[in-house]
Amino acid sequence: MDYLRSYKNIYDQNIILMYKGELTFDLVTSMIATLEERLEELEENRKVKKKFYNVATECIQNLYYHLDEVNSDEIRISSYDSRSALILIAARKRFYSLQTGNYIPTEKTEEVKKRLDDINAVEPDELRALYKQALKEQEFSDKGTGGLGFIDIARKTGGQKLRYKFQPVTDNVSYFTLQVRLPREI
Repeated sequence: MDYLRSYKNIYDQNIILMYKGELTFDLVTSMIATLEERLEELEENRKVKKKFYNVATECIQNLYYHLDEVNSDEIRISSYDSRSALILIAARKRFYSLQTGNYIPTEKTEEVKKRLDDINAVEPDELRALYKQALKEQEFSDKGTGGLGFIDIARKTGGQKLRYKFQPVTDNVSYFTLQVRLPREI
């Protein structure tokens, strides 16, 4: 009977996509395609659909690109793999909710926190200027990313605050959770 209760809970929460485990390139590609199909079924507003698809794609790709920053030996202590990630996407009545979770080197938490706090402190109409400034100043990493993802997510969600949390796992590793909301009416 527990499985029926779990299914009902997932159904009642309007879960679009839920995944916990190791991420691979093929899995990321499959998730993005599945998300696109599900959004076609759920969302009539083309503008909202496009924005949310772009935000979700950015979040999922960010997870994939940054998974290898943690030493696998550090995580095995807790029975999880360093490439393990969490993705939960739900359709609420007034907004879409996207939550991601992944391991991050503890030494990077302050840098990520500062970046997120700086973005959250900016008014929605100032995000475009912040994006252009970051684009000018950023050097692209060997992964091809320039650190613009969080700004882009905030822009596309209409300046919704990016919620986050860091939980220590070991002395050198923390678990980073990011929650993003996108209003269903734009």
